[in-house]
Amino acid sequence: MSGHTQNRRKQLVVNRPLQSKLVLNIALYPALALAVIAIFTAVYCTRLMDEAMAADSDMPNLMPLFYLVISFELLAGIFLLGNSLKVSHKVAGPAYRICKSLERMRSGDLAFSVNLRKDDHLVEIKDELNKLLDWLNDNPPAGCVTRNMKAAEQAESASTTAAPSVEPLVGAEKA
Repeated sequence: MSGHTQNRRKQLVVNRPLQSKLVLNIALYPALALAVIAIFTAVYCTRLMDEAMAADSDMPNLMPLFYLVISFELLAGIFLLGNSLKVSHKVAGPAYRICKSLERMRSGDLAFSVNLRKDDHLVEIKDELNKLLDWLNDNPPAGCVTRNMKAAEQAESASTTAAPSVEPLVGAEKA
């Protein structure tokens, strides 16, 4: 369970402009449809109640039905907005990670690979970016730090810290 919580994004809103557009595009039309249905339901129930009163009839089950339909529409709207925010999070987070990876590549660091969280979107772009990183590590441009260079640097620093180096005396002459 600790691996799952460690890999969670800490912020729900990662890129506000992108996520706002996504939520609006995902939720706008269904939310408008729910609002129109709620209005038609209210108008229909009001007319039905007026007709029942004019005919001196009693319809005790109409108002609970009306409240049930309105409650369903409100819950559906809340679910719709929550789900669209969740989907936008699974797009905006990977987009942010990929942009940061591109910035890192532009700075000359090629000694990494791009990782996304489980169930994130934009996996195809991540895969292509990792293929590009693999190719660039095999054919490095001048001035870039590759995975091999970083591994050699880490091995060298590990060996120098593990065994103290002994330098020969300079200028020492045999007697």
